[in-house]
Amino acid sequence: MPLKTIFSQKPPFFLFLAFSLSAVCGIEQAVTLAGENLTLAPPISIVSLGIFAAFFSWRIVIAVTPIFALTSYFMILGIAHFPSVRAASVVIAGVLAAWAARQREHIENQAREIEAILQALPIPWILSDSNGNVTRISAKSTPFFSLPAQDVVGTSYFALFNPLEGKGEFIRRYLGAFDTVGTPVKLDLALSSFPGKKVVAHLSRLDCGMDKRLLTVLETRAP
Repeated sequence: MPLKTIFSQKPPFFLFLAFSLSAVCGIEQAVTLAGENLTLAPPISIVSLGIFAAFFSWRIVIAVTPIFALTSYFMILGIAHFPSVRAASVVIAGVLAAWAARQREHIENQAREIEAILQALPIPWILSDSNGNVTRISAKSTPFFSLPAQDVVGTSYFALFNPLEGKGEFIRRYLGAFDTVGTPVKLDLALSSFPGKKVVAHLSRLDCGMDKRLLTVLETRAP
């Protein structure tokens, strides 16, 4: 399963909390029985809070921080030096984890807003990468294909169209659009799903951090 898919699935809160606390207690007891002069409850609690920040809201992270801090404190009380200081480190880590969770929520909200704006645009568009894989598609583009939007994502860009100027030239101009700045590359294409329907594709390069994407805006071609 892709890493992005894994992190998009939120685990059940109480089950995850019980599992995390069991891990803190179980590992600490195992280390104590082994006779090692170690206290792993605080660092495991800190790691658990970091995982909570990746899935849950900052309010939940704040709420569970005292639970992990107290669990760590009582697990190492009488075993480790300065148990209150080590428990305080868990509290500090919880505050930082809550801040990280808040930032994650802010980014996710912005991403949802951008997605809503893009899908609301009255133009059909396709986003693809340099390997020719479709990464995103607008709802307005679905009438151009015989597949729903979720099935188009991940397919080959070159399988969606029948170029009027030859497959090799089509691929060459597609890849060349990644090196073109400013003026979009214009292509006359036929749809693979509807061979009789012609479209004009305007290809523009988008710089997305370390990666490049190609934005294709489709326009129905007059017969």
